[in-house]
Order: sequence, then C-alpha cells, then structure tokens
Amino acid sequence: MVLVFSINAQNFTDSIPVRLKSFEAFKINSGNKLYWTVACFLDYAKFDIQRSNDGINFTTINSFKADQLRCRQPFSYEDKTTNGKTFYRLKVGDLDGRDYVSKITVLIGKVKGFDIASLAPTIIRTGTTITITSAGNDAAMVAIYNLQGSPVIKKTVSLFKGNNDISLDLSALSTGIYVLTSVNSEGELKKIRFIKQ
Repeated sequence: MVLVFSINAQNFTDSIPVRLKSFEAFKINSGNKLYWTVACFLDYAKFDIQRSNDGINFTTINSFKADQLRCRQPFSYEDKTTNGKTFYRLKVGDLDGRDYVSKITVLIGKVKGFDIASLAPTIIRTGTTITITSAGNDAAMVAIYNLQGSPVIKKTVSLFKGNNDISLDLSALSTGIYVLTSVNSEGELKKIRFIKQ
C-alpha cells in the first residue's frame, strides 16, 4: 500500500535564509521515502532528517549540507524502517546556526486507522489548522470540549488517504484550555489539548 502525504512549511521570517517549500512522504516496499524542495538564499544549507515513533521524541537519522546549486533540485531520502507508524520532520538551516523545524508528517503502515499529525498553532488567538493522517478514505467527527467536558464545537469532516488539513475558526471561543477530539467511522478516538488566548 502506498500512502502519500504533503505538508506546507510553517511561517518564516526574513532572517531564515533557507526556506522549505514542500515536504512529502511516501510508503514504499522497502520502507519510507521523503521528498522535499527548498529555496536557498546563501551559498550553503544544512539538513537534519529526524524520525520518531511517538511524534514527540525525535532522533536525527541523517545530516548533510548542500550548496546553492544543489538546493535548486528536489531532495529525497529513503528510510528502511518498517515500523507501523513513523513520524518525520526536517530541521533546515544555514551554517551560521539559524534554522527551524518543519511541521511533522506521519506515515501509517496499515489499511485502516488515522491519527492527529499536528495542530498548529497550539496557542490560538483566532484559528488553527489540524492535520489528520488517514490510512484510507473515511469520515470523522471533530469536536472541541472545554475542561468541564462540555462540547463547544462539533464538525463532521471527510478524510482522504494521506494528510488532511482542516482549518478551524476558533475566534468565538473564550480564553482557556480545550481538548480537541477526532473519532473516525471505526470508533477510533484521538485527542489533543490546546490553549485559546
């Protein structure tokens, strides 16, 4: 089974001279394959490919440098891991130590199931985007609960195989801590906390 995921890089400031334009991950027979493209504004860029089994604790599995000419071409990396669920992110920067970490993407090595890959931002003023990774086409109920356990927002969403970016307007929520839950058609429950300012 091949799963395809795409994510956009997070917001940048002008002080970051290497910018991630795209980041994709594919499940292949021998493991997982990553593809990405960047825009480089200096002579050299450095890349750390990081992997995790839990989406929290990441280990660098490969590091390398590229000159400006090489940065004009797409990059790829093949990871031989065969774990059921694997999280990836890229640390991108220059040789002076200015860098940033991409959003997290996850590969699910099964026919069914889903997971919350990310919620960005998690400290929210008006809105946020939740990225849900699904092993196949499905539907899910996304709900937001206050700390008393009362639902304040409910929304049914369609999930397609791969990463699904769902924008949420939370400007009407009061300041506080909330729990976002997602339940798919199989009854699998995933949740994540966030702060509304």
